[in-house]
Amino acid sequence: MREITIGRRKIPLLYTTYEMIAIQKEIGCTAFQLKDEVFGIRMEDEDDPTSARIEVTTDPVKTEKFCKLVRILGNAGLEESGQEGDLTDKWIMRHMRPAMIMTYALETMKEIAEGNQAEAPETEQGPKDLGLEEENAKKQQGN
Repeated sequence: MREITIGRRKIPLLYTTYEMIAIQKEIGCTAFQLKDEVFGIRMEDEDDPTSARIEVTTDPVKTEKFCKLVRILGNAGLEESGQEGDLTDKWIMRHMRPAMIMTYALETMKEIAEGNQAEAPETEQGPKDLGLEEENAKKQQGN
């Protein structure tokens, strides 16, 4: 879970299937359409990856949708961490500093991208510890 700070309040972000459905209902797009509908990512030159522009800070409709997205993911994160999910769109817009919107947008995109990744397969003993496996392999090579 990623965390952002708005109005001196630490807000964990959580993206699961539950939030995916809330996004579809409240924002009116899928998580994969957020790139266009909320963040407004545009490539000025398709051959130049550094030409990407994000319109979330320049389009008031996209900014409002983004604040809804932060509310959905923020309330989920708060609830998951045992706190009350009491964020409102108005509170978020009142306390979100305009100069920080891009930072919040990047963290939110990262959380959604992580939520969309497939889970790593588990062994019968539980989840794999790749670092421990690598360390054991090096020890065995040294013997």
